[in-house]
Amino acid sequence: MKKIKLTKKGDKYFVHPSELTLNPLNKKIYNEEQDKEVVDKMVPSFKSRLESGQTANEQPIIMWPDGLVDVGNTRTKAGRQVDCLVWVALSDKPYPDTKDKPYTSLEAVRSSNIYRKMTHSVKLREFEEMNMAHVTEKGINRTTKQEEAHIKELGSSRNTIKKLQEIRDNRPDLLPLVDSSEMSVKAAWDEATGRNKPKVIKSNNPNRNWSEIYTDDIFVAIMNRVHNKIHEFMESSCVIDGEDFYPVKGFTPATRSTIVSHLLETIGAAVLRSEGHDVIAAQGHASDPDIYHRDIDDKVEIKVTKFDGAQTTWKGGQGIREGQYILVTYDELIERWAVIFTTLTEKDWKSAGMAGHRLPIKNVYKNHTKDLEMIYGELFENQDHIFLQLEDLN
Repeated sequence: MKKIKLTKKGDKYFVHPSELTLNPLNKKIYNEEQDKEVVDKMVPSFKSRLESGQTANEQPIIMWPDGLVDVGNTRTKAGRQVDCLVWVALSDKPYPDTKDKPYTSLEAVRSSNIYRKMTHSVKLREFEEMNMAHVTEKGINRTTKQEEAHIKELGSSRNTIKKLQEIRDNRPDLLPLVDSSEMSVKAAWDEATGRNKPKVIKSNNPNRNWSEIYTDDIFVAIMNRVHNKIHEFMESSCVIDGEDFYPVKGFTPATRSTIVSHLLETIGAAVLRSEGHDVIAAQGHASDPDIYHRDIDDKVEIKVTKFDGAQTTWKGGQGIREGQYILVTYDELIERWAVIFTTLTEKDWKSAGMAGHRLPIKNVYKNHTKDLEMIYGELFENQDHIFLQLEDLN
C-alpha cells in the first residue's frame, strides 16, 4: 500500500495534495467543468486563510490510508493549485472495490456528495451509472422501486430522466444549455426530438433584385433621419427634483434596439413612399412584415441589435421568415453603425429553443459573402476570425 507522508500540527494531520489520489469514481458522475468553477472559487479562499494563519481548507479532506480521496476532490485540486499542505482525516468507510462491488462503491461516492450542486446532466449520469453498476455487482437490474427512490433523491422525475436521455441521444449539444438554465428540459427535448420545428414563411420572390428600390441614396436618407431622431429622443428630458432627467439614456440595449427598429420601419416606409413606392410599415399585428411593398407584394424585414463584435447576434421569433433583411447594429452611444442588406433563408438562423431563433453575424458572413451588401460598416474574415466594424454615418 502506498505510504503517505503526514504532518501533525496540534490535533490535526496535514499532507501535501500531490500525495493524494483523486477518486476516479467522481469522474463517472460529476462534471469536470463544474468542478473547475468550484476550484477557481476555492483557491482565493485557501490563500486568504493561509495568510491569516488558518488551515487552507475549512473542512478536512477525507481519505483512505493510501491517499485515495473519499470526500474532497475539489479541495484537493484547489490545494494543488495553491501548492500548500491540506488538512486531512481518515475515512471510516470500506475501501472502494470498483471491480467486484462497483454499485456499493458508487453508492459511497454518492453519499459523500449529497451537498454537491447537481445539474441535469450530472443527475442523468449518476442515475445511469448506478443502474449499470447494479447489474455488474448484483447480476440484475434495479427494481422500479429502487430507481424511483433514487430519482426522488436526485430531485427529478422519471419523465425528466427520459427526456434528458433523448436529448443526449439526439442533440447532446443542448445539454449544456439545459444545465445553465438557458433552455428548459421541455424546450430542449422538443428541439432534440423534432417537435420544435419552426414555421417557415417562404419569400415571394427570393431572387428579386432590390437594388433599384433600395438605393444608396434611400439608405442615406433613412439612416440619417433615424440617427437624428434617436439622438433627439435620447436628449429629451423631464425635471425631477429640480434637475433634468434623461430617461432614454437609462433604457436597456433591448429597449433601445426596439426603438431604433420602429424608427427604421416608419421612417423607412415614409422615405420609400416619398420616392413613389406603395409601401406601409408594420401595423401592429404579429404577422405583419416590417415594411410591406404592396405594389410588388413583397416584404423587407428589419433586425436591430447592440454591437457585440464577432459575437453580434440578432434575435428572431419562433417562426422564420425568409426574404430580404436590413440588419442593423450600433455602438454604446448609438453614434457608429453597421447596416447590412441581404437575403436570409432558414439555414441562416440558429434555434434558441423557447427564446426563438438567433442570427449570428458569423452565419451572415459565411452564407452570404457574395450577395450581402454592406451599407455602413465593414465585415471581413482574417485568419478564420470574423470581424465586424462600425462607422459614422457621415
